[in-house]
Amino acid sequence: MNDPSAQPIDIEEMRSWLMEHRVSTGFTWSELSKRVGIPAGTLTQFGSTKGYAGDEKKLADAVFRYRQQLNQQASMAVELPELPPFYETQTTKELTQLLHWAKRGRVVVAATGAGCSKTETSTYYTACYPNVFRATMTPSSAGVNNMQIAVLRALGERNPKGTPQALSFRICEMVRNMHMPLLIIDEAQHLSEKAIEEIRSWNDLADLGIAFFGNIKVLKRIEGGGRDDAFAQLYSRLSMRLIRPVPLKADAIALAAAWDIHDEALVAFIVRIATIPGGLRGATFAVELAKMIALGERRALALDDLQAAWSQLSMRGGAA
Repeated sequence: MNDPSAQPIDIEEMRSWLMEHRVSTGFTWSELSKRVGIPAGTLTQFGSTKGYAGDEKKLADAVFRYRQQLNQQASMAVELPELPPFYETQTTKELTQLLHWAKRGRVVVAATGAGCSKTETSTYYTACYPNVFRATMTPSSAGVNNMQIAVLRALGERNPKGTPQALSFRICEMVRNMHMPLLIIDEAQHLSEKAIEEIRSWNDLADLGIAFFGNIKVLKRIEGGGRDDAFAQLYSRLSMRLIRPVPLKADAIALAAAWDIHDEALVAFIVRIATIPGGLRGATFAVELAKMIALGERRALALDDLQAAWSQLSMRGGAA
């Protein structure tokens, strides 16, 4: 990593490289301007044979930084282990069955701890089946109107506007003629009780399948917040639920297999760290870091690598 202001930068070399890079990548000047951080009109002039009448040193420095970033990313691509694609676990199987049931016009809830793959499962399910829409809630989506805007964007509307009544009417109209539509509400614990009730009304009005995905607190939200026991009986209209505070041992074994890890000691350690709060997410971070350590030393993954990675992540809070 080099600071362009601390060394001479060859302006013509940067200009020539930029022109070749544009041709080899097929980027437009507009696309390149976003990456380099220079206005498209200015960058176009700099990247021409006529050159730019202004401060070319400043532009050459910007191109140098962009080129250096590309080199760094290419180096990381070689050094970093490849993350496995979506893989099936016992919990993802159960979540998928829950979504299949919801697609029949039912209301379901999955309340899990962190790292149980509910977001990965809902994303994958949305990609695999028609008429499935996933809206992720945030603290700012707690109210009815903001929740409706998030849902309409998930349904494909770019700039939703209107009263809450008009927005709910529009949502129902959009899904009413679909075959087995399903709306997945991820991070549903952020919703207010009124927002949850509004979503439930769409199930009655448009036969829209609803899946509330969130942490354990989502159960209290759905019950209206009036009970202390998060595992108490849900409202009668909830047809199926999955409650899982931490991943199963089988989930952790599936994670190890996805990373092509089969050594008994390594698998046992992964099971131990994956079945505590933080779940598969924390274990994945640990395996990824451990693989980086081993790859950097050009050797196979060892138990010491996993232990060191987990210790480092735990100290920084990265495994939580």
